[in-house]
Amino acid sequence: MGDVARSIDEVIKLGFADLLKAHGFKKSGRNWHRADGGNWLVVNVQASSSNFGENGKFTVNLGVYAAAVAALAGQIAINGKPKEYDSTIRERLGSLAYGQDHWWAIESGSNLNLISADLVEKMRSFGIPWLDSHRDMQHLAAALRNSPSLLSVSAAWLVGDKDEAIRRLREAIERRPAAKEHFSTWAINNGVAL
Repeated sequence: MGDVARSIDEVIKLGFADLLKAHGFKKSGRNWHRADGGNWLVVNVQASSSNFGENGKFTVNLGVYAAAVAALAGQIAINGKPKEYDSTIRERLGSLAYGQDHWWAIESGSNLNLISADLVEKMRSFGIPWLDSHRDMQHLAAALRNSPSLLSVSAAWLVGDKDEAIRRLREAIERRPAAKEHFSTWAINNGVAL
């Protein structure tokens, strides 16, 4: 393990891991999971692939995996804990906190306590509320509104807004014509006439 990897792990130990534990998350490597019925809340600390020596950066990925949405969208069921990239909806903590993608930098001589304090504050103020709000299926469906995907269509369908689901399906076909057969199969399987 390189110096920057050790520094990232130290930043995590200085408060981030404790915050997530206090909110019911269980740690595995640089991933944290919290079961929510049949769903999962996921947090992942991702180191940059360009990290070298003492210098590098990392970001925090957030995700909510909604099993019913994934199943209706035709995804293969996940046994055990999903990876962050398997999530129904995903976001980066830095994007929530700073309005754009943000990576926390670590360099030789960086104050790891300050980096950790900032990370904990951003997770408490932005990350945990985002995860908690997307546990609600109505909120999840609304957040996926502009995504041309079967996850978006399925979320609207599951909250009982069939008209919105069909609108999303038609828009998805229009925006992604190469996937028309994929979307049409979903429509046939769910009794929707396009």
